[in-house]
Amino acid sequence: MIKLSANLSFLFTEIPFLERFKLASEAGFNAVEYFFPYKWEASFLKKLLDEAQIKQVLFNISPGSIEDGERGLASIIGREEEFKVQVKQSIHYAKILECPQIHIMAGIFDKNADPKKTKETFKINLAYAAEECGKNKIYALIEPINTKDIPGYFLNFADDAVQFINEINHPYLRLQLDLYHTQIMSGNLTHYLKKYIHLIKHIQIASPPDRNEPNKGEINYEYIFNLINDLKYDGYIGCEYKPSDNTMDGLIWAKEFGIKSV
Repeated sequence: MIKLSANLSFLFTEIPFLERFKLASEAGFNAVEYFFPYKWEASFLKKLLDEAQIKQVLFNISPGSIEDGERGLASIIGREEEFKVQVKQSIHYAKILECPQIHIMAGIFDKNADPKKTKETFKINLAYAAEECGKNKIYALIEPINTKDIPGYFLNFADDAVQFINEINHPYLRLQLDLYHTQIMSGNLTHYLKKYIHLIKHIQIASPPDRNEPNKGEINYEYIFNLINDLKYDGYIGCEYKPSDNTMDGLIWAKEFGIKSV
């Protein structure tokens, strides 16, 4: 059964962020996700979730300095202690928000760094994150991201992400598969879903080329949703797309999954 999560960093941007929880619930979503919670106290966000009668299923670890172009520290040589602080911070939020998983952002590859040492740093940091998250029964997820949206991002391909997961071999380190990113970098979505479904804890969707609604692009999402059902995936599917116009009008594609216009 398809379960949809509203990504509040992308959807309902017609209204202020803190009002989006209630609107997502009214639209029929029972779960939300978004980029970063750290601007607010965790207890305040939990109150918004409870008031909206909706749950949180994902957020990102702190990216470092967005203003300086940072997109995570997990692969960054020399920033290991900062990364550990971020892991502890994200776990603190996840426990209060009752959020079962955290996206561990890999970061931008430093072209002047030793590729071998960068890879080793990433592995060590992921192992640490998985261990600390696992102690709290929270999943640490890694997500391949395409080179168009985030040039220089360290992790771009599903096969590479799975190689790290297999090498680290921790039960709380799993794959976040964004089908928009995967389509751009590799295509062959059926292959990746079938091959890695046992490692996938979260799926995200949008349609290339413009990252719009699932019914407005090159991916046949009717087929994909049927496949996901057939594979008995029981996690959420995050709606991480840019509405082509008004968010509510664009949700017509999700009517069969219990989502409605308000």
